[in-house]
Amino acid sequence: MEAEVAERFRELKQHVAEHYASKLDIAKLREDMAVQFGQVNLLFAEMDAKMTRLESTIIKWFVATSFALVGATFAMARYLP
Repeated sequence: MEAEVAERFRELKQHVAEHYASKLDIAKLREDMAVQFGQVNLLFAEMDAKMTRLESTIIKWFVATSFALVGATFAMARYLP
């Protein structure tokens, strides 16, 4: 029984040792995560720029359409009895 427990303990110890993360592994993981977060932040900045461009385009269309409708309304009011 003790030999079996000792063997299981050795297997467990070996399994845990295989999955240890060294400081170098953790530093590499942090570096990879920092790069990925930087890429995500860049994509958000690009999306924000596109949204701003779209917003200004929508405002321009709204103003132009409003002027056209006002002009059409005044033209109809002038020529219709």
